[in-house]
Amino acid sequence: MNRAVQLVLIAAFLASGCGGARLSHNEIRKQVAELGTSTLIPQAVSVRRIVGGSGNRLIAETTVELAFQFERDTPGSPWHISSVRLGDQNWISVSELIAAINETRRKETVAALRKLDAGVKAYQQRNGIPPSASTITALSDVLHPQYMTDLVLDDAWGHPLEIESVGSNFRFRSVGADGRRGTSDDIMYPE
Repeated sequence: MNRAVQLVLIAAFLASGCGGARLSHNEIRKQVAELGTSTLIPQAVSVRRIVGGSGNRLIAETTVELAFQFERDTPGSPWHISSVRLGDQNWISVSELIAAINETRRKETVAALRKLDAGVKAYQQRNGIPPSASTITALSDVLHPQYMTDLVLDDAWGHPLEIESVGSNFRFRSVGADGRRGTSDDIMYPE
């Protein structure tokens, strides 16, 4: 759970704009506190360190105060996290938070699969034949960087992507959030 919240906050921070040549701890706290419709106060954000970047990118490692609500089914059963609250926001159930994270990862994975498909098509257009590869690593070795700029090997959950030949084309698969092949959350491209 903590890792999921951290990933959401890091992704949201990286997506938000950061102006100026240098970024102060106060500006970082302010921007993190203003994410989305958050009503965090900057004092709830602690900047642990700023990792030097180059050009137009840097990484700020922060800690954000969160409140976790615990529940248990009966007085003798184990406690589990049921909800989380960021700043002054309402409580968000853990299942809603995980569903939102997984939906974002699903969209990122579909975008990555589209890039692979576009890379294969660019290769075919230039060479008149599809690339020869039986694994995602071998395919990426052929396509990157000439036919696609991003190196795509894994889905947004960190699982290796799978490929299969369908005639002279490729079909790409992500095993989805559960990491198991052949379940309802698998993502196929093209469908």
